[in-house]
Amino acid sequence: MQEQLCVPKERDYLFDNMKAVLVFSVVLAHYYRVGTIFHVNSFEGAVYIASFSFIMQGFLFASGFFSKNVIKCRDTAFKTLLFPYLMLMPLMYFVRCLVFGNATFDLFNPTMALWFLLTLFYYRISLATLVKIKWILPITVFVSLLSGCVSFLDERLSLARTFGFLPFFMLGYFCQKEHIERIRKIPKWIGGIVFAVVVVTTAALSFYRPWNLSNWYMKYSYASSGLSDLEGIAVRIFLSVLALLWIFVFINLLPSKKTFLTKIGQNTMPVYVFHIIIRYLIKDMSQFHASNAPTYIVLALLALASVWLLSRAPVAKAYQVFTEGLYGLIEKPILKIIRNRKQ
Repeated sequence: MQEQLCVPKERDYLFDNMKAVLVFSVVLAHYYRVGTIFHVNSFEGAVYIASFSFIMQGFLFASGFFSKNVIKCRDTAFKTLLFPYLMLMPLMYFVRCLVFGNATFDLFNPTMALWFLLTLFYYRISLATLVKIKWILPITVFVSLLSGCVSFLDERLSLARTFGFLPFFMLGYFCQKEHIERIRKIPKWIGGIVFAVVVVTTAALSFYRPWNLSNWYMKYSYASSGLSDLEGIAVRIFLSVLALLWIFVFINLLPSKKTFLTKIGQNTMPVYVFHIIIRYLIKDMSQFHASNAPTYIVLALLALASVWLLSRAPVAKAYQVFTEGLYGLIEKPILKIIRNRKQ
């Protein structure tokens, strides 16, 4: 979420603004999912399906774009992604125990949104090797489509999502600044039409949904949602095209200069991680569990407040101190062991 280590030298405010929209969408969708009497064919369902038709694809596209320095990304992947995952999994377990009174802990089954850290770790650690493979981008598309046919690929270790979302990360990596500029030069009225099309399409999917919600998550096989392999492949192609259209809309229509969104977009990781705790609290508060205008408004305002507060510099700094401080406790002993073995 927070691309500080593998970015080009020149900051691109377009992607900061884009990530701000993405992180607000994920927070709002998560709050609506547990803070209402959730039904897919409802207002909150339409918001949820619309959000999950582009959120993770957009984040992974942006992450791929900011991963041009493949060696640095590989060398920092453990510290910035896997280690925080290993620390946050038990932390969220204790939070669930405090909020709900009981919880289960399984390090190999990512909790809530933490699967993203694990998947991005896989991508970053292997990117230097992947980019050497000829035709790797179409290969990842093929792998993504076929991965849904494999029943043992599921949410364990985030393997299903890792294979399913891989083309979007690789597309971001191969996307160059000139490609972005070409998209931005396309007339805005075309971007507006595409925006209207994807909004209507996702709204229609919520009220006339032919598939299980798990197809949006890509964390289970096609068969688990009642689809044949051919049906599942067709659905995944459709949803992938829909996500690409959303990404086109964001690149074409969002501003590339500094805005009120920029600072949020530069600090999305603490928002992404810590809003999970607020989501647990909302889930535990029965007074939120309604599907009406006041509930929608309160949850939307709470999402706005969460995004603004958790993206502030002190919170981002606290997250950095937490992860880097804990990492520092193990870094020196590990390096000492490595040096001793070399001697």
